[in-house]
Amino acid sequence: MQLLVAIVLLAVTGYILWLIWRDSKSTTDGIDRGLLAAAGGDKTLAKRLLNYTRDKYPGKSERWYVEKTIYDLERDRRRR
Repeated sequence: MQLLVAIVLLAVTGYILWLIWRDSKSTTDGIDRGLLAAAGGDKTLAKRLLNYTRDKYPGKSERWYVEKTIYDLERDRRRR
């Protein structure tokens, strides 16, 4: 019974680590896939807006910059 529990725990831990690794690879040429999708696939636009957000709000995490840029793109799209 203890061996079965140990195997299940090892499998669950491995799966969680795989999910974390997979999510860390969710970039295309250094650009978050969600941001790239929000920018309509335009890599130049995505990079420019991300750099603008970094300059405007220094000291935040990289994830924050990506999410803020996506939020701003979607917000501006809704205003049209």
